[in-house]
Amino acid sequence: MKKALAFLFCLFFYADCSFGQAVQQESLTKLWKFSGIFTWSYNQTDISKNWTGKETYSRAWQGRLDTSAVRDSQSSNWLNTLKEYYGETVSNGSSSISLDTIEFNSVYTYKIFKNLQPYGSFYILSQNNKFWDPVTYIESAGLNFTLINSSMNTLKVRAGAAFKQIFNSKKDVERDFGGESVIDYIFVFRQNTKFTSQFRIFETFRPTCEDIYWENRLFLKTGPWLTTEIGYIVYFDHSRIAAHSWTNDVERMFYIALGFSFNMFQK
Repeated sequence: MKKALAFLFCLFFYADCSFGQAVQQESLTKLWKFSGIFTWSYNQTDISKNWTGKETYSRAWQGRLDTSAVRDSQSSNWLNTLKEYYGETVSNGSSSISLDTIEFNSVYTYKIFKNLQPYGSFYILSQNNKFWDPVTYIESAGLNFTLINSSMNTLKVRAGAAFKQIFNSKKDVERDFGGESVIDYIFVFRQNTKFTSQFRIFETFRPTCEDIYWENRLFLKTGPWLTTEIGYIVYFDHSRIAAHSWTNDVERMFYIALGFSFNMFQK
């Protein structure tokens, strides 16, 4: 009995030392890389009380923060992105929110094959005004395909089963189970130009219950602290309008922003 216990202890000690050495060696390759861009734009028109023109007092500002943190190793990849957008417009004594988005996405990929890996992801979409009300959660798991991976271009496609929940204080909790597919494309040119495009679709097993989000963004670094951002967004959410029509209820937004920015153009 003592010999058996001694053998098991030695076996456990050896396995623990081997595992600790493997973890230590692997941890050296697991380095977090951070990238991000912060853009601030401000416009204001001020007039005197005796101004006879049609112009009125107005003030508008927008702040955009895009950050990412990725830990890449030989066996896995963990990508986290956070988007925080907010803006206000004041005109004729009344104010309105022109931009309000909080978006967080975490994708963990396990590298079994070179261009085909299983993944799990967690997605949150909300806003600052009436914080976390409503809020959308999407959990998904499936396979990730790497189609292009070079110094300038990156194209990845992932698809899998997804579970979506929408919490809104004015409505009952909405829960849907279906499939999700996401296409991510990144183009970086000489650290001065960056183009990103993400196409996300979530579809349930019920007919005409799909959600589509397509975001295209072009960043042009025009100076050490200046960045021009051009964006085009297409959005369709079946939960917003009960009796929706595909062509009539597709939301679109085009914007151009120039302002103070802090840039780290890294993939």
